[in-house]
Amino acid sequence: MNNTLNQHYEEKVRPCIDLIDSLRSLGVEKDLALPAIAVIGDQSSGKSSVLEALSGVALPRGSGIVTRCPLELKMKRKKEGEEWHGKISYQDHEEEIEDPSDVEKKIREAQDEMAGVGVGISDDLISLEIGSPDVPDLTLIDLPGIARVAVKGQPENIGEQIKRLIQKFIMKQETISLVVVPCNVDIATTEALKMAQEVDPEGERTLGNPPFIIYSTIMDHVDLC
Repeated sequence: MNNTLNQHYEEKVRPCIDLIDSLRSLGVEKDLALPAIAVIGDQSSGKSSVLEALSGVALPRGSGIVTRCPLELKMKRKKEGEEWHGKISYQDHEEEIEDPSDVEKKIREAQDEMAGVGVGISDDLISLEIGSPDVPDLTLIDLPGIARVAVKGQPENIGEQIKRLIQKFIMKQETISLVVVPCNVDIATTEALKMAQEVDPEGERTLGNPPFIIYSTIMDHVDLC
């Protein structure tokens, strides 16, 4: 049964995901909204932990704003025994990644190139492709965490800049919002969930209301509640 489902997926679903990814890389999204899953959350909500659990690679993390550009994470499942493969693309730059441990460094370099060295943000997309037998066939777009207070070196309106960037993605009817919330906070106070509800009041394209919300713990353990 599983083999039949996997074969059906490979024949019917995977080509659709690849087509959407290809169209996005060509810039078609400027004129035509494409289906997408946007990962949003307040600053330090644990988005990196969720994405690391899915992709199996370390992503930039730390205090303050660590996701400074939209990151398109394209995961492609390979057959058992095939080698891990990575590729990062942004602007006119494209680079193969041979070692999973280099992913975090390459993303930071890309963010410095796109948003400048420091704590600024950019609307420009970074594309990271991961091929491995241990990842699901899935494409997600990780967006900067919502900052409430500007820190040294940031513009005073950094919070509004981030909200505008997030809204640009989640307001599209073709986008599903995946809201990540730390398990030690009241979801009623979560700015990301509030933003998702504003553009999707019926919750038809929001994964962010129990029992579908993804919680991340301070121990970096990920659970689907």
